[in-house]
Amino acid sequence: MDVYKSIALDLEILGPQATDSLKELAYHRLEDKIVRLEFRPGIFVTEKELADSIGIGRTPVREAIQHLATAGLLSVLPRRGIKVSEVDALSVLRLLEVSRSLDIAVARAAAIRATSTQRHEFSRLAEEFDSVSASNDSVAQIRLDSEFNNLCMLAMGNEHARKMCRLIQPLTRRFWFAHHGLSSDIGLAPRLHSEAAKAIAEGDADQASATFTRINNWFETFVYSTIQD
Repeated sequence: MDVYKSIALDLEILGPQATDSLKELAYHRLEDKIVRLEFRPGIFVTEKELADSIGIGRTPVREAIQHLATAGLLSVLPRRGIKVSEVDALSVLRLLEVSRSLDIAVARAAAIRATSTQRHEFSRLAEEFDSVSASNDSVAQIRLDSEFNNLCMLAMGNEHARKMCRLIQPLTRRFWFAHHGLSSDIGLAPRLHSEAAKAIAEGDADQASATFTRINNWFETFVYSTIQD
């Protein structure tokens, strides 16, 4: 299952939480392009450029832009236009202060509540993370990370946690993608995510939460490593 099929499943299950599927698709496609730096941090873009880049009409894109601005990926500046936000290490460290406890709650709930179908998907993702860890494919890594996070949200079944995670995860994912060339072991992140996916698939809430803590510890160390004195 690729990330867009996962998003479609998300929309189908959440129902009232995502009534405008085209707007959601526009949001996720633009988020993906921003996270992968196809729109570089700091540049100005137009609504038409964003719409043309994903092949979706301007009305749903206009609404998606509003949500991307709320998420901190875009800034809508009066009389100046739409700016792609900068990648800010200190801001990401502040995000981690918030996300740590949330991630543990997500990990435990997903491990406990996941359906048998979802556990099968977590097992598949664990295998794909293992495969990607040996390939050093950074684009595949962030797409798997997005699919993994989306599946965790589905398994948890908490719309409030889902909203909070959607404000945090794209920013941290973009930061990693922007700086992954500085990592001495690019395969470490997918290996840790593989352990987390396996723990959730096995219904081991303690192991899942412990692995999520290790992921956050690793990422915090990585962010600090990018800060120049």
